[in-house]
Amino acid sequence: MVVIASFLLVSLQRIVNILLTLLILGSLALFGVGYVHVPAFQRSWPVELLRRYGDPIAGHLASLFHLPGLTAYMPLAMAVILYLVIFVSDQLFGMLNNGLRSMRMRRPRKAAPAGTVHVDSEKARGELYKEYRKIEQTLKEARRKRCTFLSVDVVGSTVMKTGETEIGITSTFRAYEELLKRTFKATRAWKESWTPDGVMICYLSRDDAVEAAQTILEKLLVFNQRDNALKTRFEVRCGINEGDVVVFEDSDVEKLVEHVIDVAGHMQKHAKPGTLRLSNEVYEVLEDTTGFRATGEEVDGYQTYEWSPKPLEASHAEGHMQ
Repeated sequence: MVVIASFLLVSLQRIVNILLTLLILGSLALFGVGYVHVPAFQRSWPVELLRRYGDPIAGHLASLFHLPGLTAYMPLAMAVILYLVIFVSDQLFGMLNNGLRSMRMRRPRKAAPAGTVHVDSEKARGELYKEYRKIEQTLKEARRKRCTFLSVDVVGSTVMKTGETEIGITSTFRAYEELLKRTFKATRAWKESWTPDGVMICYLSRDDAVEAAQTILEKLLVFNQRDNALKTRFEVRCGINEGDVVVFEDSDVEKLVEHVIDVAGHMQKHAKPGTLRLSNEVYEVLEDTTGFRATGEEVDGYQTYEWSPKPLEASHAEGHMQ
């Protein structure tokens, strides 16, 4: 507001000065034409216009100051008076402008946003580095939590939808999503991160994570007979990995940048359809390793093991026998 007021004040001063200057020039012109006795000049429209408005004002001033004999000199006096008015008005406007400028200088500065740090000396720079080291150390010492990550992904989801009706696709995938949600709730999943055809789940117990993956794979056998409205068999791949991560109650899985999560995703990508794959490190600490078998394959430097539902294992075995 102070800046706007200052701008308006300066604009008003310029307008007043221009008007007063024009009046001064008119007064001087009126005084000058009184000494030019050329008839053609006196009959010209600018002179007639000037006399029509100027002479009454000059005569009124002469009578006001009781100087009827000096009427011819009144335009000159008017020019001097107007010049003094300009001088006085400039002083007044200057005082007002200085007052506004002082108000602007006295106005308190806005506080710097929270977290803003100003470095204007070597000492301040040193203090900033000290604070940075404290923060860095605090982040390093942040409590890490042992978590198990389960990655589940639908196999060939794009091909599966080809040639199918919208109703069939929607009903099948919604039924699949409900199956997963019931399973995650029953196995005490801690955090979830969903993608269009996949999900990454964080567990505080590796056995719960393994149980969730096995339950999904087993229930999909029934799901394909009862809930799958598509022509293609509905299959998923599961991958598990665990490790210590910095994660809090309000952390989002999709925002965690941890190697353990990447490995879980890689385990899932290398798994066969209808199987669960995990590293030898996770396998060796499982309470129940029934049904797991070594794959002889390595993922991210880990030897891997896989598990599949018994009917699927039987079908694999029959294929080998043939």
